[in-house]
Amino acid sequence: MDTTRINVNAATEHELTQLPRIGADKARRIVRHRTERKGFRDWDDFAETAGITAEDVEVIKPRAWIGPRPEQPRTAAERRRAVREPVRARRHGGHQRS
Repeated sequence: MDTTRINVNAATEHELTQLPRIGADKARRIVRHRTERKGFRDWDDFAETAGITAEDVEVIKPRAWIGPRPEQPRTAAERRRAVREPVRARRHGGHQRS
């Protein structure tokens, strides 16, 4: 059994589904809520996600942790780059031009 704890502030939807009581639908809601809040501060903040119950949080806690919130772009140029880079990677099959 893998005992690695999942950082809910950095986990992908797929990684979140590895947690107990989290299916694809809840994972999508967690990622959406995390994005809107720019990361979770604590378990109470996480528990405000639609569809997450207090029981869910108690079952998840031993397998996950609230890690550092993702760093947000500070300038307009960084925000534009953050939006463009994933699109560029998809268009070029994950390879960026040199």
